[in-house]
Amino acid sequence: MRRTTAIPAPPPERFNVVLGIAVTIALTALLCAHLLPNRTNLKLGETATSDIVAQRTVRYEDTELTSRLRREAADDIDEVFVVQSDAAKQAEEALQAVFSIVETADRDAEKVIVADVERATGLALSYKKVLEPLLSADRAGRTTALNVASAVLNRVMITPIHDTQDDIAVAKRDAAAAMAIDTLPEQLRSPVRMILQGLITPNRILDRMETTRRRADAQSRIPRQYRRVAAGQAVIRSGERTTQAHLDAFSALGLRSATLDASAISTVFLLVSGMVLLVSAFARQYAREIWSRNNLKVLTAIVVTIAVAGIKIGSTLLGLPFSGVHFGYLGMMCVASAGMVLAVLVCPNIATLVVALLSTAAGLILNNELRFTIVTLGSSLVGIVAVSTLRNRTDLLRSGLLLAISNAFLIVLAGLIEGDTLQEHITGVLWGVVAGGVALMLFYLGVAIFERIFGVTTHLRLLELADPATPLLQEFRMHVPGTYAHSLMVANLASGAAEAIGADALLTRVAAYYHDLGKMSRPEFFIENQTGENIHETINPSLSAVVLASHVKDGMEMAKVAGIPAKVIDVMSQHHGTSVMKYFYHQATDGVPDRLLEAQFRYPGPKPQSKEAAILMLADTVEAASRVLQQATPQKLAEFVQRMIQDKLADGQLDESDLTLREMKTIETVFIHILSGTMHGRIRYPEQDQADAALETPREPRSDDDR
Repeated sequence: MRRTTAIPAPPPERFNVVLGIAVTIALTALLCAHLLPNRTNLKLGETATSDIVAQRTVRYEDTELTSRLRREAADDIDEVFVVQSDAAKQAEEALQAVFSIVETADRDAEKVIVADVERATGLALSYKKVLEPLLSADRAGRTTALNVASAVLNRVMITPIHDTQDDIAVAKRDAAAAMAIDTLPEQLRSPVRMILQGLITPNRILDRMETTRRRADAQSRIPRQYRRVAAGQAVIRSGERTTQAHLDAFSALGLRSATLDASAISTVFLLVSGMVLLVSAFARQYAREIWSRNNLKVLTAIVVTIAVAGIKIGSTLLGLPFSGVHFGYLGMMCVASAGMVLAVLVCPNIATLVVALLSTAAGLILNNELRFTIVTLGSSLVGIVAVSTLRNRTDLLRSGLLLAISNAFLIVLAGLIEGDTLQEHITGVLWGVVAGGVALMLFYLGVAIFERIFGVTTHLRLLELADPATPLLQEFRMHVPGTYAHSLMVANLASGAAEAIGADALLTRVAAYYHDLGKMSRPEFFIENQTGENIHETINPSLSAVVLASHVKDGMEMAKVAGIPAKVIDVMSQHHGTSVMKYFYHQATDGVPDRLLEAQFRYPGPKPQSKEAAILMLADTVEAASRVLQQATPQKLAEFVQRMIQDKLADGQLDESDLTLREMKTIETVFIHILSGTMHGRIRYPEQDQADAALETPREPRSDDDR
């Protein structure tokens, strides 16, 4: 039912460019802080000119010892060879082929013989040294040569020959030695020996992949070797030669990189620029509503920057290195909480993209820390999913529990990949649970701060407004109890209908609670609050219409003063649309239609612009008008609700909302169901009939719309 409206024009590109550059510079500076010049530039083998003392206690990996132990473990694993069972047979067949070709060849066709032998056996045999002597010998000599060669070949090939230069050389020497003791004419010994040397091949082939796998397994079973340096302890003494262990300690303490690493900074700058451009392109293409609101873009930039800064500051305050497992735990707290804040305040899709890029980029920058990427990305995604459907305080507790469990699981998984010890697994799980709780607290604090500053309405804020103990609702209940009761019933109708069609039920309920807030200004002008004379009987209809219409504007002003979010105020302002105040209009025209006069008796609007506002209008109308019904049957009640909705539809009040005809039918069904429950029949006692007859007096319609 919504009319086509133009997409808001994007903000000036200059703002986007300035914001993008500012974010890129800020993130690059934070991520490259550890690359700035520091205390030492000692290299491996250099001599220290002064003592270097640890300013804090750190535990770090001794990479040299770890590498040595893993090399030794790999060296202990023998190479794996695969037996080539048909190697001897292939060599024998090649030998027979050589002699067969020689037996049938024309000795004048030198090139043909050489080519035939090479094609049949793969051997490039010399004609002068090998083939011609065989051709020159008689058949008996060639037969003897073949038998000798075959016997020697089988004797050598039956022994293991590995595909190493040593094994092949030994096999060829064995063949030559065997030839020396055989009774073979002198002129044929050299040709046969050369043929055999060409045919002897390895029958044990090295399986490089299996060997590598077994050695890698042996290396993986060697845990990382750690050292510990205490605060105040000398890392290296003056005059001492720098070893790899010293360099590892320097890295853990953040004492490396004494010169500015311009190349690394440029790489980080390009990476961050790509991230900013990617998020901008995604928002422009798939989140136009976010892209068109400068406040949400600034909010995203601030949250991301704070997250990165939190990791840096946290690592410094906790005395931890800017890499390693502890950094991953800090990432869980900062990146995960940032993702949850963005999911609630901006958009879950944007939040998912941001945390994915932050986790991946940080993992690449920090020495390819796969552990950091896994735990941070996984934790952040779980957090985003958990808070995206936040509707009540129970959901908040459930999100914290889910985050803590997923953190523990991810840390164990990453620990298995990295080969952590049992103690490190236990410590990591504790860190993960704590990180989940801290992330949830940071999320709640961030939402509480940023939603007010940037004018974003969250379900957490709506939950606060829906609390009956809220001072404004308490005042509302005390001053206009009739209107308050009406608002509660409207809230039940509206939220039930909103939930049934997939609209924002909580927003609809809160708007229903406050939609008639303006009636507190003049409660006596509204019949649900009147206990005696009807004041409208003493003034003209036009003035009554002005007073009645003013409650919408008065309510908006009260809501703004009370700090109610603009999103709720928008729905409040649209709950009457431009409907006609029928009772006073008919009173003014004596039932004769007057188009010009009708405009004076319409609410100022605007018409409902969303499903939530349209549902509130229908619920308000149906609830107020239903009060004149007396023990309505289900059929009459259904006809009544249908007529109320059709009146609004015919009057064009729903033209600018998103409601479809199917959704309106669903809303109608929900209204009938709820009203049927509230208007059920009751047993009447005999004295009640007499009391009702004595007290019954004509009453005016109780609906604002029907006045």
